[in-house]
Amino acid sequence: MPGQRLTYREAARRLGVGEATVRTLLRHGVLEQTPPPADRSRRVKAHASIHVDSLDRARAWLVERETDRAERERRREQHGNPPDYDHVWLDTATVAAMAGLTVNWVTWQIREERMPATFHGGQYWVRREHAEVIVAARAFAERADRRPPA
Repeated sequence: MPGQRLTYREAARRLGVGEATVRTLLRHGVLEQTPPPADRSRRVKAHASIHVDSLDRARAWLVERETDRAERERRREQHGNPPDYDHVWLDTATVAAMAGLTVNWVTWQIREERMPATFHGGQYWVRREHAEVIVAARAFAERADRRPPA
């Protein structure tokens, strides 16, 4: 029946969630609700009901929400871990300390693509070999600047 209506409790049972989640789905506009009957002369308290047709949309929304939650958890587990173990990776704070620079400067260099890096787990990672080349180049440039002109 396309016009079938459900109580909150029955909708929660069919979706496999609690009644509080049904209220959340209603708040987000995922479930469609019919207003309570206008006939107030009945002694039985009238309640709003839920369209049975909107349950499929609610199931899809719940699956999407669970997928997003799993993805956030996966990213949280990766945070602070290097992209792989084939190379030695340094975070921006370590590169900044090696080069005698600020973390903001290193991050700016990476974003401007002047310094090779990989974004993984919510932060930038620089291979140690690249950081050593950058530090050596900066030291060479500073030494050249201090030399008196010939």
